[in-house]
Amino acid sequence: MHVYRFRITSDENDEFLREVDVLANQTFEDFHNCLVKTCKFSGNELASFYLCDNQWRKRREITLMDMNVEMYDEDESNSKSEPNLIMKDARLNKTINDPHQKMLYVYDYLNMYTVNIELVKIFQGDITLQFPIVTKEISDIIAPPTKLSKIDEEEEFIFNEDELNSSDNDLQEGDDDNFSEENFYSDDSSDI
Repeated sequence: MHVYRFRITSDENDEFLREVDVLANQTFEDFHNCLVKTCKFSGNELASFYLCDNQWRKRREITLMDMNVEMYDEDESNSKSEPNLIMKDARLNKTINDPHQKMLYVYDYLNMYTVNIELVKIFQGDITLQFPIVTKEISDIIAPPTKLSKIDEEEEFIFNEDELNSSDNDLQEGDDDNFSEENFYSDDSSDI
């Protein structure tokens, strides 16, 4: 039985990498379930695969459920109804005809978790194994917070209303007399 090996990467986290082996006759729903599990998604959101060309432009959508979407032909103003591919019905070997097929997988349309999927190898597999199999797993889909965002969080100040009111009272009448435009723009470089 043929096995497809897919490399999965993310633009949001450069360290994220998965390699997944899927039997050629398995469905996109099997692949989706594997991605949900390995990416630690909740599994409660809608998702789609998009078959892409070599420049990652979306060509055909494979949805989790039937959306009954009408497609519009760009050359004509007529709408045409294209049969929607559904994950549970679409088998990999019946849908993928490029040995280096590129796809996008979008999970949760509100947060738009998107991964790039590329078919990197087709080989004979051991059918006694339980597929799909995650053969390589590096990092998580969501990038860890950077040092800069940690510093921002640590420097966040919280004032209560009494502190804000008391600081207003500390200003004395006439304190703003020292803040003339002339003093503000004066050159203090002679002090250096």
